[in-house]
Amino acid sequence: MYTQGFSHSCVLDSCQLNTGVNGGKYELIAAFGAQNTYRNMVEIQRATEQKKWLFGALGYDLKNQFEKLESNNSSIINTENLLFFEPKTMIILRKNGELDVLGDPLQQSFWNDKDLPMHRQLSCDQLPTEKETYIEKIETIHELIRAGEVYELNYCVPHTRTFTHFSPIRFQLDLIKTSPVPMASYLKADHIHLCGASMERYLLKDGNKLISQPIKGTIRKGISPQEDEKLIADLENSEKDRAENVMIVDLVRNDLNKICERGSVHVTELFGIYSYLQVHQMISTVEGTVDPAVNLTQILEASFPMGSMTGTPKIAAMQYIETLEHFKRGWYSGAVGYITPDGNFDFNVVIRSVLCDMQEKVLNYNAGGAITIDSEPESEWNEVQLKTKAITQILGD
Repeated sequence: MYTQGFSHSCVLDSCQLNTGVNGGKYELIAAFGAQNTYRNMVEIQRATEQKKWLFGALGYDLKNQFEKLESNNSSIINTENLLFFEPKTMIILRKNGELDVLGDPLQQSFWNDKDLPMHRQLSCDQLPTEKETYIEKIETIHELIRAGEVYELNYCVPHTRTFTHFSPIRFQLDLIKTSPVPMASYLKADHIHLCGASMERYLLKDGNKLISQPIKGTIRKGISPQEDEKLIADLENSEKDRAENVMIVDLVRNDLNKICERGSVHVTELFGIYSYLQVHQMISTVEGTVDPAVNLTQILEASFPMGSMTGTPKIAAMQYIETLEHFKRGWYSGAVGYITPDGNFDFNVVIRSVLCDMQEKVLNYNAGGAITIDSEPESEWNEVQLKTKAITQILGD
């Protein structure tokens, strides 16, 4: 409950896993309190030039500042397109077990934290997308693909719950226990809380190296080692999942080539299969050497939002997403992470996450998948249920 004593806090946790993604520098990094908050790229760019630690979120609709795009759908929960804060206190747990506390000392309550409440009282799903409606949208996307408008499009559906009692931090702990992942994130900004169990990296900058690790390809876990072995082989050999994955890898390569030194962008792993407690995933890794003259704003303009959550061609996919979906994604399919004083950063992709508005007493979580010409509507519908399985189990569905 220590995080609840501050208007802003952020905890980024690897859950002691390095499965599928580059391990990054830290086992866990947490920030408490806000000396300053920043809500636009000019302010954030200036803060990075002043060599400050920053923690926060990039909302999906930040795309409208980078391209000639619009977001006219309604928000389920209102969030800022950009929100970062400079923390008062930081905890850094390094891979070698070393623990550092930076800034203001931790309050005694950190060491004597009370047990978290377990009780949740929630409504049923308020905006369920009917299976028939979902299948109709997939058929519409297939028509767009046949017409040559897009090759792949990431279509998502929302879930909304209201509540009487809910503890975001208790939910976060339950979520990463049920679904431990290497890019877990908890972010509190006043009355808004994001609880996340992402295993996908949007972008890491370490010196002059950029690393992006898109996920495309998901299959359930089996109930035995023998079944898991078969499921992994099915995913590994799936032409549909490979097609999804390689299209996004090409898109990421194209994005990074805009800001990286000529000839430096390359795929270090293609179609890697990695297993988590809930699912098996197909993950690829793209790396490049960023031009030293390129700043944070330029990197985001070239690469955000991540192709795995849009489709290809990217601009056309985002335009059609706006017409196909009936809600603003907000922080979902955006990114949460940190920026260091020396200009390095690490951001996840906000998936497998719950957004909570403690004032309005509303929860929102979303899921979707990349639709290609080979996508079978029934299978895509089942994948959406799989991706929300850990969340719905904890919420009590």
